Amino acid sequence: MPMKYLLSIFLLLSINLLSAQPPQEFIDYMVKEVNDIRAKGCRCGGKRMKPANPVQWNNTLYKSARKHAKDMDRYNYFGHISKSGLDIGQRLDENGYNWKNAGENLGEGQKYFDEVLEDWLKSPSHCKMIMHPSMEEMAVAKYDKYWVQHFGTPMPDNHVRVNTYYSEGN
Repeated sequence: MPMKYLLSIFLLLSINLLSAQPPQEFIDYMVKEVNDIRAKGCRCGGKRMKPANPVQWNNTLYKSARKHAKDMDRYNYFGHISKSGLDIGQRLDENGYNWKNAGENLGEGQKYFDEVLEDWLKSPSHCKMIMHPSMEEMAVAKYDKYWVQHFGTPMPDNHVRVNTYYSEGN
């Protein structure tokens, strides 16, 4: 069995059991897979996306992604707005991530990271989020059948966000 699939199996088991960060080898694997795609560029629907700079893992984004995945599981829904009415920007604020740019991909039902990543790449909007050139950091969390991928770019020091409302779309 290829190492890629063994890592995916262990990742599935680990992410569901842990409330802390996944093991470093799984973090490294997910970041590498996303960065390999970003480095090459790809087609998102009918649009050719240029290569983008690599992203790095962020623990606060993981905490926020995990909370949202657990919320969807607990209240049996699938959506970008939490049951308490918060969008991705508000949820990142609540988790202490001072963001300049923020984005989110959701998945439901995939067993392995490779499967959810493949599904995200088949969806133009999810693919564009993966390739978004302004995103610098990411995290991926899985809870039961729900996957949440959070992207962000931190607000530079000594800057304040003027528009505190996040809106979907490019």
